[in-house]
Amino acid sequence: MGIHFMWIYFSFLMVPPVAPLASLISTVNSLYTSTREDSLRTDLFGSYQKNSRPAPLVDIRCNIKLLSIKDLNTREQSMSSVAYFTFTWNDTRLDWSGNVLYTDIEEIYSTESELFVPPIVVENSVSNLGLLSDKTLPIQIAQNGKITWSPGNIFDTACNIDSTFYPFDEQMCSITLTTRGYKSHQLTLSLEEVPLILSAYQENGEWTYLRSSASTAVVARGTDYYSQVNFDLTFQRRNTFHLLSTILPMFFLVSLTCLVFKIPVDAGEKLGYCLTVLLAFAVYLTLISDNIPTTSTNTSYLSVFLNLMLAFGVMSCFLTILVINTHFKPEEEEIPKSVESIANCIAKMVCWRQYSCCRRPNNFTVDVLSLSEKNNSENTIGKGRGNRYLTWQDVAKILDALFFWVYVWLIVAMTILFTITMAVGNKG
Repeated sequence: MGIHFMWIYFSFLMVPPVAPLASLISTVNSLYTSTREDSLRTDLFGSYQKNSRPAPLVDIRCNIKLLSIKDLNTREQSMSSVAYFTFTWNDTRLDWSGNVLYTDIEEIYSTESELFVPPIVVENSVSNLGLLSDKTLPIQIAQNGKITWSPGNIFDTACNIDSTFYPFDEQMCSITLTTRGYKSHQLTLSLEEVPLILSAYQENGEWTYLRSSASTAVVARGTDYYSQVNFDLTFQRRNTFHLLSTILPMFFLVSLTCLVFKIPVDAGEKLGYCLTVLLAFAVYLTLISDNIPTTSTNTSYLSVFLNLMLAFGVMSCFLTILVINTHFKPEEEEIPKSVESIANCIAKMVCWRQYSCCRRPNNFTVDVLSLSEKNNSENTIGKGRGNRYLTWQDVAKILDALFFWVYVWLIVAMTILFTITMAVGNKG
């Protein structure tokens, strides 16, 4: 029993007290003072030359943190993005990890006025061709000499807009960084493991972010070669607004064009209705012209479709005038044999009245002699044409039926073709 108590006593003596250990840690952490950092800065920057690069080949690792897409302008072919870059490199002249006097100072901060900062530009910028710079931005210097620099801004960059499948289009825009002054064998740009960071990205109301990619390259300017990094961003247009404000109203207006051939000529509103629909279509095109891209590099299928529909509207006015002119021809004017034959064929095609698509009519016959006796007039409309005849009014109605179905099938076919083209293009 005595031996057991002695073992517990010696074990208790061997355990260091907790309070003195915590006090020791607190003492070490409290060694930092501004005076000691001033002393460290004096040692580091005493002979430091910011215009000299840290090594024969400086590797600048970079990535981009995208915050939002301010605008993607299809007319000006530019993208405005809110982002900041993070560049890291090693400067062995600022390494104090081996100096035991400052091991408690893990990092310090400085600015461009004191440090070597790589000269980098946004190559495809459309608003500012100067170097990336922020003289007030703190630059982190780690104990091992690792420099971390994160300049941010609103970057306006050129973007090659392809409006072929507008408003179901996808656009890929790039942000290109290139070194200036130092050539590729002196300063090189490389990518971090995660080139694009979207943790703080805010979705745009018009464009949806789809994917991104990044690549490095060496570009030639004359006989010299410079390092370059490309960040490619792909966005898809949100098309709900365009469906409701552009495409659906267009389909409704186009459907009204067909109905002009269902209005009887005697109503007196046929040509007025046609011109009203055409005018509404023209005004509508004027209103949506601001939303359709005006670039001539690629032609939008939507623009082609709208112009075709406008052409159909114009042609309907000509056809309406033809129908009205045919309807009001004098009854004394004999219908040519060729016109009557064509009208009979068309009547069968469109199943007009007693005409059938599959058989000849049997009950649409008129005895010319009985008709003449009944009317007791000298006007024998069907004279010289056997016992079947058509009047000019009948021909006009047959033309109305023909044009109605032609327009219906043309508009349906064009709409289906337009939809399939957009769907295939959107998947592509």
